[in-house]
Amino acid sequence: MRKLLACTVLSLLASGCAMRGSWRAESVQPEGSAFPINEITFAGGKYTATGLFTAGGTFSGESHTTTGDYSFNGATLTLTPSGGPALQYKTARRLDGKLAMTFKVPNQDKSVTAILAPVKPAS
Repeated sequence: MRKLLACTVLSLLASGCAMRGSWRAESVQPEGSAFPINEITFAGGKYTATGLFTAGGTFSGESHTTTGDYSFNGATLTLTPSGGPALQYKTARRLDGKLAMTFKVPNQDKSVTAILAPVKPAS
């Protein structure tokens, strides 16, 4: 039983390195906080995201689509949008398959965490 659990945990951790597909935010903590990403798609080192933040990482309250490059190093996901600075997120793949992403708000002593679920392809 321990071997099975260890193999499951290792495979989930390894799968976090290969961020692929589309993800949609299900919840944000602290509740009511703005998170830069509502939905994101990873493919071939590139990403496309929609959210209420500009490519520069500023909250605008209006929906924006940003595209750019991404890299994953350990537990840190770096998004480098076209026309904006690189933004870093602490990430963790949960046992339920969801993705937890934590964003440290620039120039503030505040972090916001979103739980993203994989988006099922339309059938």
